[in-house]
Amino acid sequence: MRPIWWVLLSIIVAALSFLGLYYVITNLWPNLDTVLAQPQLLLFTFLFFGLGGATIPITAYFNHRFARPGWLERDKTRLIRQGAWVGFLGIVLAYLQMIRALNWTIAAVLLGVFILIETFFLTRG
Repeated sequence: MRPIWWVLLSIIVAALSFLGLYYVITNLWPNLDTVLAQPQLLLFTFLFFGLGGATIPITAYFNHRFARPGWLERDKTRLIRQGAWVGFLGIVLAYLQMIRALNWTIAAVLLGVFILIETFFLTRG
C-alpha cells in the first residue's frame, strides 16, 4: 500500500477518534469506584487511535524526507508502528496522570525509552 493511502486513512481514523474522544469527555461521567471502568477504557481507546492516526502523516513526511530510498519495501509496517508508539505513550502518560503519578522526570524517561526502542527497530534493518 502506498504511503498516501496510509496518510488518508489515518486522517479519517484520527478525526473519528477525536470526535469519539470529544463525546466521551463531554457526555460520560467517570466511575470513581474503579480505575479502568468503561468510560476510562473508551477514553484510552479513542486517545490511542487519535494520537496514532494523527502521527502517521507526520511520520510519513519525515520518513519520505530523511529515510533511505526504498524504506517502504524493507519495512512495510514502519508508519503504523511509529503511530502506535505515540498512541501508546499517550495512553501511558494519560493513565499516570489519572492516578496522579506523572511528573516531568517520568515523562522524559518514558519518551527516551520509546525513542530508544524505535531507534533499535530502525537500525536493525
